[in-house]
Amino acid sequence: MGWVTLSLRKMVLTQRVSQLENRLLHLSQEQQSLANSSSYTERAIGLEKQEAYSSLMNNYSGNLNNISDFVSSGNASDPASLIQYQAELQQQQLDYMYNKMIIDSVFTQKEQSLQDEINNKQTYLSLEQEQVETQLEAARAELEQMDEACSQDIQSSTISLV
Repeated sequence: MGWVTLSLRKMVLTQRVSQLENRLLHLSQEQQSLANSSSYTERAIGLEKQEAYSSLMNNYSGNLNNISDFVSSGNASDPASLIQYQAELQQQQLDYMYNKMIIDSVFTQKEQSLQDEINNKQTYLSLEQEQVETQLEAARAELEQMDEACSQDIQSSTISLV
């Protein structure tokens, strides 16, 4: 093979190596971006969950205050009213626990869904990174061979003046 052909092939391989290195850089940036995005999303879900708990607690506290106001107003002097008070108090506690359980369930599903999506993207990026690294390794090896072949071809075709 002539040194011109080898040089052209070497140029194409150099360009290919550059493209693969660029792709690896972009994959690395995508992985970092994914990590940052997931971190922000997890924080947002955490804040949303805190807000839901706060709203639930405010609602529960308001209902307990209403029940307590009924008792403290003197309307609960007979035993039947106290039994009704206890029943309403227990109902409010059950409602609170039920609503808390629903909130926990919803946010657990949200968090799991987010984690699954992140894991899928991470797996895809890792697999693509492995493929690019393999291609890059092969391209670098071929480029090294082309360097040697080009050098040998140039040395063998030199004119000796003796």
